[in-house]
Amino acid sequence: AAAWTAAARRHDRGAAVVSFAHEVVAIIGGDGDGSAELPSAPLQTMIKEAAAVFAEHVSVRRTFSTGVSRTVCSPAALPEAYEQAVKAVRVGRQLHGAGARAHFDQLGVYRLLSLVSDPDELHAFVRETLGDLASDAEPELVDLRRTLQVLLETNLNVAETARRLHFHYNTLRYRIGKLERMLGAFTEDAHLRLNLTLALHVLRMRGI
Repeated sequence: AAAWTAAARRHDRGAAVVSFAHEVVAIIGGDGDGSAELPSAPLQTMIKEAAAVFAEHVSVRRTFSTGVSRTVCSPAALPEAYEQAVKAVRVGRQLHGAGARAHFDQLGVYRLLSLVSDPDELHAFVRETLGDLASDAEPELVDLRRTLQVLLETNLNVAETARRLHFHYNTLRYRIGKLERMLGAFTEDAHLRLNLTLALHVLRMRGI
């Protein structure tokens, strides 16, 4: 709390900083235009300054994750802003580990996934969509899942996927055939590719 107070009040003398059991909440003045834009350079600087002050006064190496809400225009909107910041912290930590910094508006599809209130439903979707590939039990399956992920990232560009994964072209063709036998004809079905992409995103958010 002291680290955030020091950093926040360098930029906004009226900033409010409150410490709770497991989190610090800061309310910092914006530019006054009511916009809900992505974090400005001063905000990023403030986060770095708070982290630096924190590190100076903690003997054991520790970090904190930071979540930033959209800008709000009235006190009545603060509860919603708080929930956005909490989601940003949670998703940012799941994707990038301890010390992550995330803005609610930068979460992309993860913002939508974070709004699903039932984690069991998400896990069921992953299992139904990926089948055996949802498991980390076997290295071969994890490797095949990585192949699928890169294929989807490259929009099924076989040559580019082979280059990224350091595979021979024919080896990748064999893997694609194996993946289609497991998952269906995703190279021909755009809706299936969308489901597979979403399932892989959910897997990245394992902590939900």
